[in-house]
Amino acid sequence: MKLTRTRLCSLVAAPLTALFVLTGCGFDPSDHTMPGAGVRGPTYRLNLEFESLLSLPAGADVRSGGVTVGALDSISLEPDSAVAHIDVRESVVVPAGTRAELRQTTVLGDIYIALLPPADGGQPLGDGDTIPIQHTDPGPQIEEMLERIATFVNGGSLVRLQDSITRLNEILPADPAETRMLAAAVATDVNQAAAGLDQLDRLMAATDDLTQRLHAAREEVGFLFSDVARQRLDRVPYFMDAVLNTVIDANTMVTGLEWLIPRLPHINENLETIAPLLRDPSPSAHELAGNAADLMALVNDELLPFLLGPGVDIRSVGIAGAGEGDPAKDGLVLLRMIGALP
Repeated sequence: MKLTRTRLCSLVAAPLTALFVLTGCGFDPSDHTMPGAGVRGPTYRLNLEFESLLSLPAGADVRSGGVTVGALDSISLEPDSAVAHIDVRESVVVPAGTRAELRQTTVLGDIYIALLPPADGGQPLGDGDTIPIQHTDPGPQIEEMLERIATFVNGGSLVRLQDSITRLNEILPADPAETRMLAAAVATDVNQAAAGLDQLDRLMAATDDLTQRLHAAREEVGFLFSDVARQRLDRVPYFMDAVLNTVIDANTMVTGLEWLIPRLPHINENLETIAPLLRDPSPSAHELAGNAADLMALVNDELLPFLLGPGVDIRSVGIAGAGEGDPAKDGLVLLRMIGALP
């Protein structure tokens, strides 16, 4: 009995369908090497540490200088990084210090791993060696780029840019000739500024030096603007006034000394002449003798007691030359005394 082509296909498809149904839940295409993928021949393993390997496809190419030199075998997650385990052809030398970056051939193309050897070379890496995270770069992802472009467009940046250009057009003169003159003046100023770059450099250096000095003296500068400094500054006028008065008084004293100093020798001679008249020699410096002693005795014994308590006792007042028992003459004398009669 002959089998028709349709019947034969049905008999072959039924077992295959059952096989896929039974094993489909545990099938992962990334676990199986596709025809033409992977690295042929002997290889050695390198481990690349990245901050992120979110968009790296399974079996991604490893390229160096634009040539495929290996392929991604697997990815493992570490506490601080994601590690890409790659197989590199044994004939390819990867020196120490090589950088690893994630790149794309086109904007929407597949991501691959690019190995960038250092310019000075180095010891070749061996099987199981690791390129640390300091020498890897996940690169910009197309999703992030699209997200930033969408944010730029939808966030109003283009509208703000358009408004800025509109305001700039409103500010610029309406006559193009004036705009050209303004542009020429700006170009002249820029050229002059470019010609004085050495002075600008000195200005910037001086500004930097001043900034460093102010930073070093920030405590002193802070004190100058504190309440204590303000109170002391309020007292400065009083202090200056006191100093000025002191200088004036000192000047007056110096002027007096200028008059007195030339006369000191004559004063000394006069004192030598007058001193014997006032005081005689005495056995003690605290004991006076001579005219000064007599003057002190007169003052202490006679004058001061009289001034403090006069001792004159007036008992009666009489008129000289008047006879007793003659009232008329006494009256005339009294009137003359008071000025009533000449």
